[in-house]
This record gives sequence, structure tokens and C-alpha cells, in this order.
Amino acid sequence: MDEIIEQNTPAASIPPAAKPTWRQYLETEQATRMVYLVFGFFAIAIVMWFLQFRTDAICCGDWDGYYHIRWSSLLWENFSHFKWLPEFKWLPLTVLNAHDYNDHHFLFHLLQIPFLWFFEPVLAAKVAAVVFSTLAIFSVYWLLYRYDVDHLLVWFAAILTCANMFYYRMNMAKAPPLTIVFTIAGIYFLFERRYVWLLPLMFAFVWTYSLFPLLWIAAIIWVIIIAWNERKFEWQPLAYTTLGMVLGNVINPYFPKNLYLFWEHFITKFKIGSDFAVSVGGEWYPYTGMELLTHFPVAMIAMLIGYILFMPKNGKLPEKATFFLMFVSILLAAQFRSKRFAEYFPPFAVLFAAFSMQAFAVKQAVLLPAEFQREIEPYLDSDKTKTRDAWLRSFKQAAIWTLGIVLGVVFMINMIGLQRFGIEYGGLMGTINDNDRNDKYQQAAEWARDNIPEGERIFNANWDDFPKLFFHDTKHSYVYGLDPNYLYSENPDLYKLLTEITAGKVDIAAPDIRSRFGANYVFTDAKENDDMVAKLLDSGWSDVVYEDSEARILKLREQKGEPPSDENAPETPEEKKQLDDEEKAANVDPNTDVEEEDNAK
Repeated sequence: MDEIIEQNTPAASIPPAAKPTWRQYLETEQATRMVYLVFGFFAIAIVMWFLQFRTDAICCGDWDGYYHIRWSSLLWENFSHFKWLPEFKWLPLTVLNAHDYNDHHFLFHLLQIPFLWFFEPVLAAKVAAVVFSTLAIFSVYWLLYRYDVDHLLVWFAAILTCANMFYYRMNMAKAPPLTIVFTIAGIYFLFERRYVWLLPLMFAFVWTYSLFPLLWIAAIIWVIIIAWNERKFEWQPLAYTTLGMVLGNVINPYFPKNLYLFWEHFITKFKIGSDFAVSVGGEWYPYTGMELLTHFPVAMIAMLIGYILFMPKNGKLPEKATFFLMFVSILLAAQFRSKRFAEYFPPFAVLFAAFSMQAFAVKQAVLLPAEFQREIEPYLDSDKTKTRDAWLRSFKQAAIWTLGIVLGVVFMINMIGLQRFGIEYGGLMGTINDNDRNDKYQQAAEWARDNIPEGERIFNANWDDFPKLFFHDTKHSYVYGLDPNYLYSENPDLYKLLTEITAGKVDIAAPDIRSRFGANYVFTDAKENDDMVAKLLDSGWSDVVYEDSEARILKLREQKGEPPSDENAPETPEEKKQLDDEEKAANVDPNTDVEEEDNAK
């Protein structure tokens, strides 16, 4: 009777399990992993802040960050006065002329605006770079946490040491960190099969950066994996990413100009081979195999581990490991096309190794007959078995600690470099610290802003000077900038003439500069384009109106006259050779002269 009453007792009458106390929760594995996650976030933020402020300039390598933050400030200036997009009038000879301009970083520029509410532009760009890069790196770490990858701190150390170039580029005030955030979010939605969220994510991605096809490729990879494992066509990932991509391009403040610029980027940058029509920034040229091994040792070792441990089981592909196998292999191959992919390949290589190891460690369940299990049970609990298991656990712990220590040493070397034992390896701190100062060209650009009539066009001899000039002086337009392809694509003949002029191959260039480029002023670095400047002055068509240790500004004359008698004018190669020969002839040992005179007597 008691048994009957017990069986009929309603489930609701069973008292619920008591909630664990905070002390009990903090002793759980889940609490430990949460502590590791929080620690990782703050550690990443500290590292990125520390690196970003090794220089007072907007980091690093190029000056594009100055263009981005100035354009964000111009957007906010218009929005704050209830106006729509400002007209981009600063590169009228390129594909970025006022009629065809497209801001393919539009959402990135919008996201920079809140930082301008609290900081002056340079500091705003630097703080935004720290925030975006921290979120990007943390998103990679969070994915490991979310899917319960073991030894979280070891993988965290691997992420921190994956490649110096990755952290160098993450410090740039550009959009790629947001690309990583969007890509990780997309991978999470794929893994969780929350496909509908891919549509708004892809829409935002399109508005942020032109590498949005990366998420579309991820969706294709996932469809292939599901088709293999489940023998069905999972159409939703492809459908939602495609729809988001179409909507993001069509519902766009720059439509249809955004499509033209995307195509221009694609045909000039993503063709096979490295034979660009024009000389572009070094970041667009490929790594060699040896450079990959020496510049990305941790990432390459992670790839090797991932390939070795990757193993299908029972005819099924481990979904996450297979995804990263295919996705990261594409990124690795892309390194042989462009160094730009150093922004993405290293952290995803670590993810590939982590998920391959996780899949490899999953033991296949083998169901033994119950009678056989009872027979072998005494042997499983033997002292010998316990000793072996204890030894294996100790060995495993020792290996983990050793790997952690090694990665810690690598992290320190990456930060400060190594200049001993015949090794000359520069650290991130020194590399970033050696960047050009924040105030370079500032005086020259401000002089141009205050002394050159507004609306004039300046012939800037180097395309990569444009961001700095644009940042300090928006009163004038320029010949080319951001990418030399922008001028070449719009007018190849004009680009060819420009390269000949800046190389000093045109003896009388001033008339062409005025008639073909519409410029009356020439800007150049004080240590570059000496032949061009010398010929402009010797031709009698120009005068130096501004010069300091960093820059020179020349004004073209209305009519040809006598060359300026300026002792500080740059030497032509012929003049330099003549002066060197005269100096060598005059630099004779006086004792030798005395001996010759004595002999003559």
C-alpha cells in the first residue's frame, strides 16, 4: 500500500533542489571558465590599449586612419545640422569623384562618431581602434568558451601569440576588426542553426566593409558539411546570406555607385597573381612560404595540429572542425595572394586547431555486453590501472603547463623583441613606436589651408600622403589618394603622366600639372621626389613657397621666368655627382701635399 501511495505522489509535491550558494557556484568548473572569460576580456583590452598608445599617431603602418576619422567627423557635422551625406569633393580626378563616390566603410564611419563626442579626432580614432580590436579578439576567445573547449587559458595564450602582424593590423583604425566580429557572429549562427539572423548580420556587414563575401563563403561551407553529414540541402544559410547581401547593396545610401566601386576593387585586387597594373601598398603583395613560417609560427603550428588531428568518425564529419578546416585553408591560401589576410588568418588558425583537438578527443561510444562488462570490472579498478591513469594525468598537466610557459615567453618576445644570440627580431612595441609622428606634415598642411586660396587643387606627389593632408586641410582637393588604382581606373593616361612627372622624367612639367591636373600647387615630402622638384625649379616655372624638414610646397608661375636663386633648392643627380667629385678632389691628405712640394723644390 505504501508503494502504491509513493508511486501516485504528484511530481509537484517533490521539493525542488536547493539553489547552490555563491560559494558552491564559485567552486564549479562553470564559474572557473567564466573567470577565465572575464580575465581574457580585460587582458585583451589592456594589451590593445598598451600597443595603441606606443605612438601618439593614429596607428599604424599607413595614414588611412586619418582619412577615416576625418570623414566620420564630416558625417557627424552634417547629421548634427540635419543634413544628409556630405559631398566628397577631394579626389575629383579619381573614381572617388563627387559624382561616383561610395563609402564602403559607411557603418564603420558611423560607429566612430560616438567617440568624437568625447575626444578630439586623433584620440577618438585611437580609442575606437582599441574598442573594436578588443571586441574582435575577444569574440574569437568567446567562441572557444561558448563551445566548452578545454584548457581555455592555453588557447587564449595561443590567440595572444598567433602572429605579430595580426596585432599590428588590429591596431590600425580601420574596419577589419569589425569584419572579425561579424564573421564570428555568423559562424555562431551557423553552428546554432539560427539562420534567420544571418540576414541582418550580412546587411550590416555589407555597410561596414567590402570583404562581406567572407560570410557568404562561410555559409556555402556550412551547406556542404550538412549535405555530407545529413544527406540534405540546407538552403537557409545560403538564402539568408544572399538576401542580406543583395538588400545591403540595394538599400544603400550610395546605390548603385557602391556596386561600381566593389567591382573596381575586385578586378584590381583579387585577380590571380601579383602583377598589379600600378604599384600599390605593400599590404597587397603576397607572403612567400618562408615568410609565412617565420612571421606566423604559432598560427602555422596551429594549422599543422588541426590537419593532423582532423579525423572523420563513422562516416561523419565533425561539423565545427570541418568548417574551420575549409574556412581557414581558404584564408591560408589567400596569404599567397595578399598580406592583407594577416588580419584574419592567424586567429582562425587557432580556432581550427582547438576544434580539431576537441573533436579528436571525443571517444566513440562502444556498447559492450552487460555480462562482459561485469567480468572485466575487477580489472578496470586494479592498482596498475590506477597508477597508469595517474601518470597520464600528471604527464598531461605537465605538458599543458609547459606549453603555457612557452607561449608566455613567445608573447614577451613578440612584445619586446629579441636582439641576442645573433637574432634580430623586432617586437611590436618598438615597431609601433617607430611609426611616423602624429604631427608629421601638420605645419605644412595647415600652412596650405591658411595660405592657398580655397578650392585650389594640390598636386600631391605621393598617393599615401593624401589621408594626412585631408585630415588637416579640407579646403583643397588633391590629385590622388587612398589607392593609386582609383586614379588609374578613372584615367590610365593621366596616371602614367603623373608617375613620369613624380619620377623626374619630365623636364618641363609645370604646364602639364596645370592643364592636365588642374593644379597650381605641388606638395611633396622633403626627402622624396628631389628630381621632380629640381626640374620644376630649374625650368623657371615654379617657386618654393613653403619648406620645412618634412615637406615642401611649390607654386606654379603664370609665366616662365628665371629659375629661383635658392641655395637650398634640391640638387639634380648631375649636380650631386659633380659636387661629390669636387669634394673628393679637395679632400687630399695635407702631408702628401707637403711631401710633393718638398720634392719639387
